[in-house]
Amino acid sequence: MIVRSPIRNFTRDQSGATAVEFALVSSAFIALVLGICYVAIMLFNNLSLGWALSSASRLAEINKSVTQATIAQAVNAQLASMNLPTATVQYTSSVSGGLRTAQITAGYTQTYTLPLVSTFQINFSSSITVPQPG
Repeated sequence: MIVRSPIRNFTRDQSGATAVEFALVSSAFIALVLGICYVAIMLFNNLSLGWALSSASRLAEINKSVTQATIAQAVNAQLASMNLPTATVQYTSSVSGGLRTAQITAGYTQTYTLPLVSTFQINFSSSITVPQPG
């Protein structure tokens, strides 16, 4: 009885079925991995904007005389530290039912280019409402 090693059998196989199967499976796998990576990047951008708003909202929570420029600077400084584009920031303060609140809204547009897919843009936006000192 002759026993052949699996490597020897693989090198003698000249049909090409293995290469074709690898090409089909690997292209789908690589597309899946790229898709997962881009979704992760988009989630990072969305969460980073929310984090920047949370950081800036602390200014509004402790100081009722904070200005729109100060809030916008705080949000954009946080985004810049994460290499993200600057956001358009809106800040309003109001009194309702004896409670003073501040609302901060921010948003920006990010452009993505996927291989073999056209370039597209996603608008990221976030909003937060916090109480202010009376």
